[in-house]
Amino acid sequence: MIKNKFNNKLVTIFICITLNIPSIFFNLKAYEDYESLDRVIAVVEKSVVTKNELESAINSVIIQFKTANKPVPSQNVLIKEMLDRLIEKKLITQYAEMIGIKVENQYLDSVISNIAKKNNITVEELKLKLESEGGDFSEFKEGISYELLMNQVKEREITSKINVSDFEIESMLKKETSKAPAEFKISHILLKKENGYILGGGKLKKILNQLKTETFSNIAINKSRGPMASKGGDLGWKKIEELPELFSIAISKMSIGDVSEPLVSGNGIHIIRLDDAKNSDKKSNRIFSEQFNISQILIKTNEINNEDAIKKKLRNIKNQILEGVKFSEAASQFSDGPASLLEGALGWVDKSAMLPNYKSAVESSALGEVSGPFDTEIGWVLLLVSETRNKDITDEKKKLSAKIEILQRKTQIKYKDWYDQLKSQVHIEILLNE
Repeated sequence: MIKNKFNNKLVTIFICITLNIPSIFFNLKAYEDYESLDRVIAVVEKSVVTKNELESAINSVIIQFKTANKPVPSQNVLIKEMLDRLIEKKLITQYAEMIGIKVENQYLDSVISNIAKKNNITVEELKLKLESEGGDFSEFKEGISYELLMNQVKEREITSKINVSDFEIESMLKKETSKAPAEFKISHILLKKENGYILGGGKLKKILNQLKTETFSNIAINKSRGPMASKGGDLGWKKIEELPELFSIAISKMSIGDVSEPLVSGNGIHIIRLDDAKNSDKKSNRIFSEQFNISQILIKTNEINNEDAIKKKLRNIKNQILEGVKFSEAASQFSDGPASLLEGALGWVDKSAMLPNYKSAVESSALGEVSGPFDTEIGWVLLLVSETRNKDITDEKKKLSAKIEILQRKTQIKYKDWYDQLKSQVHIEILLNE
């Protein structure tokens, strides 16, 4: 039960104040700095919300609305919404601390680094961009940290207790498929019978041979009598129902890049090339994952083991393995974490799922050799990468994406009830008098 998780014997000192809120925002310019006497406006169990915190939160939101050219909500709406958010933040932060959840600085830095990379900029450039838009990097970093903390709390308290059935996943996938019909990008060559092209004839065989060495578009421009010959035979994107049955039957058996067999109709002999496809199971839409078969020996830093001691220990373990001790035996004896129970075997690990430093360590490891020690986000490791592969994970990815979406939707629904229950069991006092 969430009840009893907070100490009911906490003594809270209440600071009663009178605060004229309208004066805070009346004539307030969102981009100006101003000074204000800080006061407590809400008590949330062991923490407080101050007047300056509320003003800062409201100013940040005003900047966001103005940057997006959206109308700014009314003063009363902003006050209520931002105060509710700050109370929620104080409460969730305390709850996370109580159950032992925290965001490590190294993990936070790696997430921010990934955000910068996705925007094709450095972290320093990200700071400058935020400042140019009226933002503050320290506030941005704190916001990311809180989102990560919130996600961990939701995962432990709510998401981990939610079941998603195969039926739900399949239903969502079918629904998505029905929303987006398959489309195919096709190039076309039409060879007229009156120009001497017949099945099995020499002229047709010559064209088929040329298609093995020359570009489809070049042959279409020079030989085709089709409507788009001057554009290399490019018919553009077509839904399956927009194509002649002769073409749709051929496409159903083709992969991206395939050139069809000669297709005979009353109009002549057709040759089509499937250039691309979307919302279909054709190979260009397949998703391949670079995976590594990994075994590891992990040692985490703590009050007893400092980095120098860990590196020395791992080098000693590595030497033992090189002298004949099995990696699996060493992992069982020395490794931290659940993988030690599996003799260090992690199995096939998707590259995209690895944290940056860990990924670099894996990529720099020679196949079949003990590598390291490496300093990673999860601790110091010795790695044994035995194999690599590119696996087609299209179906797995679609199912996983559907499952995640369902979990997120269910989590958000359950979170409101969970938060309301938590909120009802702690002391919250609003000291804001209009």
